[in-house]
Amino acid sequence: MILLILNTYEKKLLTAILLVGSFSLAYSQQGRVGINTVTPAATFDVQANTTNNSLPDAVLVPRMTRAQLEAKNTAYTNGSGSANQNGALVFISDVTSGTGTGKTMNVQAKGFYYYDAPNSVWVAVTPNLKVSVGTSETPTNTLVGASQIYAIKGSFNANGTSSSVSIPSPVGMTSLYSITIYKTGSGMVYDRSLYSYNITSTPNNAVTGSPNMSVIYPSGNYDYIMEYLK
Repeated sequence: MILLILNTYEKKLLTAILLVGSFSLAYSQQGRVGINTVTPAATFDVQANTTNNSLPDAVLVPRMTRAQLEAKNTAYTNGSGSANQNGALVFISDVTSGTGTGKTMNVQAKGFYYYDAPNSVWVAVTPNLKVSVGTSETPTNTLVGASQIYAIKGSFNANGTSSSVSIPSPVGMTSLYSITIYKTGSGMVYDRSLYSYNITSTPNNAVTGSPNMSVIYPSGNYDYIMEYLK
């Protein structure tokens, strides 16, 4: 027979280990894991520790830049079983690096993204993440089916005598999604109308309004945001 003589500290440590072991066994049998709770209400239940305000309460997912996520492109597949990362969650902390194409074509702003394995693309958890649209082509966080919506900013001058405005179509555009026109310097939306567009022959442009229409753009400068598919 082996006799163990334990001091008070060792007794407490042993008791804690036995309790943790018994809890782990109980929860593994239930298929549930709890943090800060002995009665998890789901497969994984994390509850706040409201008795210790010196410790932050949160769940941290992997945090990385867009370029770092793109470096792992081949690790995320659209297969099945162990090769399927459908629903994987990451937080993107920076989008100034990387290409923002392919699997990361929707990663255009900081925030949470999940992996949509069937479409082999990362999708913003918050779809209205802000994207700054400039005079160069900008991928937005909007999808039509599996097709990416792009946006570009431009400007034109109206002479006050015609409502017909010709706006050049961006290179590669296959279909127009919308045009928003607003007065330069005011930010006031003037028009979201679209009557026709032409991307297959000269002139290769989008046309808002018509000379036969009674609505005429007042003389002045206007800015526009064109959204399109390609």
